[in-house]
Amino acid sequence: MQRDKKQAPFVNIGSSLLLVIFLVLCLVTFATLSLSSARSDYSFSSRAAQRRTDYYQACNVAEDALAQVDAILVKAADSSDGSGNWTKDLDFTQINGAEFDAVGLEIMYDPEDASLSYQIPVSEKQALEVGLVLTPGSDTGYYKIEKWQLINTGTREGSQPLQLMPMPE
Repeated sequence: MQRDKKQAPFVNIGSSLLLVIFLVLCLVTFATLSLSSARSDYSFSSRAAQRRTDYYQACNVAEDALAQVDAILVKAADSSDGSGNWTKDLDFTQINGAEFDAVGLEIMYDPEDASLSYQIPVSEKQALEVGLVLTPGSDTGYYKIEKWQLINTGTREGSQPLQLMPMPE
């Protein structure tokens, strides 16, 4: 009977050792998953913060250009003869100053529609497009912002389509 008593503690030590090894492996696995999740969250938030910063810098440049457009419109309206048709003779070539040439600002003016637009590059594949409609006879201001949106300027590379389901010919 003494032999049976000696074997029982050995079996209990073995099962508790297996349980400890299993728990340690579980903890290491969860720690690794937690670390990889934290790294991917950090890289995603860094990219999102950079995109947001680039967008707001482009908005600042667009607001500066809008202030200069507003100054030109005020000067044109003040120097007009009061006929309300001062939008025909506008000259937007003076807007392209040094800070706007650096970002490649080109203002497109359509005298027939009394509208102008310009794009501010945000990244290699995106730009902020601003569209204004001039309102010469309005009491609310000289223009109305028609468009202020982020557009894609990069070209998408074509890839081969996936055939998900065989189509009969």
